[in-house]
Amino acid sequence: MKLTTEQIVKHFIDVEMIKYNHEYSRIAKIHKYWSRKPWFVIERYISAYSKENDLVLDPFCGSGLFGLEAILQDRDFVGYDLNPFAIFLAETTLDTLFDSAEFENELKIIRNDIKAKIMKLYAINSAYLLYGILGGKNIKKYNAILCDGNFQNKEKVILNKDNLMPEINIPLNLHFPDNDFPKKFYKDRFSYKGVNKVSQMFTRRNLLALTLLYNELTSKNFKYKDYFYLALTNTLLHVSKLKAENVRPLSVNNYWIPDDYIEENVWWRFEDRVKNVEIAKTTYLKRIKLSNTPLGRFKFFNKSSLEMNEISNNSVDYLITDPPYGDSIQYSELSFIWNTWLKRVFDTREEVIINPVQNKGINEFNVQIQNFINETKRVLKSDAYFTLCFQNKDPKIWINIAEAIFQKGFKLVDISSYNTFGSPYNKSWSKFSPKSDFYVTFKKDTNTTTSSYNKKIEPEHIAKQIIQYFKKHNGKLLNLNKSYDLFVSVVIKKIFDGYSVINYEKLTIKSIILMFKEIIGYGDK
Repeated sequence: MKLTTEQIVKHFIDVEMIKYNHEYSRIAKIHKYWSRKPWFVIERYISAYSKENDLVLDPFCGSGLFGLEAILQDRDFVGYDLNPFAIFLAETTLDTLFDSAEFENELKIIRNDIKAKIMKLYAINSAYLLYGILGGKNIKKYNAILCDGNFQNKEKVILNKDNLMPEINIPLNLHFPDNDFPKKFYKDRFSYKGVNKVSQMFTRRNLLALTLLYNELTSKNFKYKDYFYLALTNTLLHVSKLKAENVRPLSVNNYWIPDDYIEENVWWRFEDRVKNVEIAKTTYLKRIKLSNTPLGRFKFFNKSSLEMNEISNNSVDYLITDPPYGDSIQYSELSFIWNTWLKRVFDTREEVIINPVQNKGINEFNVQIQNFINETKRVLKSDAYFTLCFQNKDPKIWINIAEAIFQKGFKLVDISSYNTFGSPYNKSWSKFSPKSDFYVTFKKDTNTTTSSYNKKIEPEHIAKQIIQYFKKHNGKLLNLNKSYDLFVSVVIKKIFDGYSVINYEKLTIKSIILMFKEIIGYGDK
């Protein structure tokens, strides 16, 4: 039974209206990562398309949240990711080894060993520097926030250069990871400011503080060493030159150093990140305890998912994934600092991405996606389901992906759209941005090997059909800002109805929204 436009419209779901336990969302805050989906939406899909003891696969597992929901529902899980940091984060997130008392004891050792040494670096008169604004040209005085340590008595002051930019030498016996940045970064907004090495992303004071932390962790045989490394890596960007008073690190989705960057107290930020880890782990264990379901098993592979040799043919019960989409998120570049401090290397040769400096354009990306879809069809059991999650501002990307899936003989089962949860980057930086996360579910059809088009349709004709539907049912298009998202859904439906969408190559979010405005204006005359 084919999806109708009415069904698609009904599946535009306001995620804020779904009832869920807000406390469980804190698990995802263990560390920053991209494209995270709400746990309660993931839970719905795993429950709907798989059953207990099934094998669930995520070929682009990222932070591992699909795996987390799978094992919590007693499914076995396998995840692939080419990013070493993603695998580190996923394995640490799903790990059930945690005892708060032991964790606090190890944190106490760290405090006793190095807190005083680090805080001494930020001592100014009888207070400590919380952060200071260093950026700007030809500025001789610098704004700063001092704090007494209890965060009750914060004081804004103006300090001279010696206070905020002291001469600091790092002892030769202390070591820190310090890779050169690749000579070519696709999203390079830092080298023009003289930053060529990872160490140059930090002030000398903050680099010394981070080095003291790093050497403390590497020299001790802590049971929860990986958890503290997680807190340390989650500290790095906050205490780097990527942060300003009104700019969060990576808020512009690349390594951009603002002119008015700040220097933030490393110890206080580290303790805050440690607290995040502790809250996430205790919440995770609480959720396990309150559940009557046994945990499934999980395994991760730090390798490309284009050749999943570890997975047998016709062995996977359900596949759910959120793959890279074109050039929207440069995972290898944005993870470079984290991987450097963990002494891990991201081999980008098989990274599924559009990145000109890697000599990967749209054609190379499409070939990689087709290889991924071939692997998906190989490993899925007969009549098993496959859910693709995505949010992308380039219609060419998702049209190409939908066409590739259709041509491999998959059947379209469902298209649902959820308002984006929280404040993701794409939603905040432009009015011409996606407002929804799509979850498109397909079924491996045992009776079909390939599918082909027998009809053609113009984008304008699809837009007119959508507007006619709303005029018939609601009198008008309810939300013009959602017209792009609805257009995406209906185009996917048309592709699986055997339509080839022609003349779509120059479509953008802006042009699609303007197309709807023009048609509505013409129809109202």
